[in-house]
Amino acid sequence: MLAAGLRNVKSSRYVMKEAIEEAGRAAAHDLDRFLTTLGTIASIAPLMGLFGTVIGMIEIFGSQSPSGTNPQQLAYGISVALYNTGFGIAISIPAMIFYRHYRNKVDGFVVQMEQAAARLVDIVHGERLDGAGQPPRAA
Repeated sequence: MLAAGLRNVKSSRYVMKEAIEEAGRAAAHDLDRFLTTLGTIASIAPLMGLFGTVIGMIEIFGSQSPSGTNPQQLAYGISVALYNTGFGIAISIPAMIFYRHYRNKVDGFVVQMEQAAARLVDIVHGERLDGAGQPPRAA
């Protein structure tokens, strides 16, 4: 990103800033590339566990027959339901923790990149000007 700014060091402040912003958007996109997948896993895993629970419940109701219940099939259906629920939760909790951790890191990197780019433009082209072409006043 800073290299894009340095490549445009002889251009106007506006052109240099635009080049940095374009490179920054590309860098932010690259950082976000796999976070969507991790977030999807974190949000879908409990639903997959719930789906498995429903399948286990179907097994439980399938154990009912006119002649009575089959305790082994009933136990199997309960275990399928509980295992699937447990696996869904076991996958979603760490995935959500990592998603939020890396989401926060990416956001921090983007802010650092923006600040560094603004400092570079200010160093190369001097103090920032307001809309009237005057240096900003201290508040």
